[in-house]
Amino acid sequence: MSNEAQELLDGFETGRIPLLEFIRSAKRLQDEGKIANDPSLGTAVVTCFGRHSEGRDLMSVLLMIQGFTVVSADRDSTLEEIVDMCRDPEVTVLCMSVQTTYDCPESLQMSDMLMDAGIRERIVLNIGGAAISESVAERAGCDVYSATASGSVRKIKEEVLNRTRERTEQCFK
Repeated sequence: MSNEAQELLDGFETGRIPLLEFIRSAKRLQDEGKIANDPSLGTAVVTCFGRHSEGRDLMSVLLMIQGFTVVSADRDSTLEEIVDMCRDPEVTVLCMSVQTTYDCPESLQMSDMLMDAGIRERIVLNIGGAAISESVAERAGCDVYSATASGSVRKIKEEVLNRTRERTEQCFK
């Protein structure tokens, strides 16, 4: 991560940089080539429910800063459309942002839907937002949980890297 990207992230995490300025500044750094994708991390699909596009957009930028290629789903994407996006073999992460408990029942189905599609084992699942607690995340089958978006992204990256390392070790056994 470039120094500029780290400074931007630090400023956001400490509350010195507001959300919209953070998002605009991160996109500018990406356009300037100061934020680059790390192909070893793969692609993250990021979606939202209940018009919670701010959470989706925040997670997209945080994942981009960490080196993921990011695909943002439309606000009105169905669960089936989201699963279809995850069928791409480059997808390693699915982040879902929910704003209210009304949205939670839909999100609780995603782990099972990924399992039914035969792709669950390669997808790191994260569901977050104000309505999500650690117990809700566990019930939903999430691989990682944090009370903050930044914390979630750090855990997501760590989990993707751990899975990559485990697959590599299996190849050499």
